[in-house]
Amino acid sequence: MTTILMIGYGFGVKAQYLPFTAEIGFSTSQLQFLRGWLLLAWVAGILLPIILLLQAWNQPASRLFWGGYLLTLVIQIFSEGFLSRQLVPSIVVPIGFFYTAFRLWQLVDGFGRLTLSSLPLAAFRIVVLFWAANLVMLLLVSWPTIFVGFKSS
Repeated sequence: MTTILMIGYGFGVKAQYLPFTAEIGFSTSQLQFLRGWLLLAWVAGILLPIILLLQAWNQPASRLFWGGYLLTLVIQIFSEGFLSRQLVPSIVVPIGFFYTAFRLWQLVDGFGRLTLSSLPLAAFRIVVLFWAANLVMLLLVSWPTIFVGFKSS
């Protein structure tokens, strides 16, 4: 659903019907921050869930949960890459925002169905905290760089 909505966003920005820029206007310091943030995303958002999937491979509920989580992540990454090349680069911001919100819901919803011992529970909490922080980062760092209302004349 998010990907379909983002196609509309891309066409709307391209046609200048929406108050967003086609490009992302990150400053040098923001780009430096985002490089580190992307490394953190790989570790906390991708590698750690893969480890949790492998650790709980014999538990069907965990395998289903982490498989769905990782499938959603693959769809997000593909959508961001493809749509940012085909439509507008700024599309990665709303895609990231909506998928992150969905991912947080997915994690909170799935928590009760998972059997987690202490170390996997700590890892799960790190994943949740990372995505919550990612949502805040998108709101404070990324959205202002694409929303025309935040630009000074």
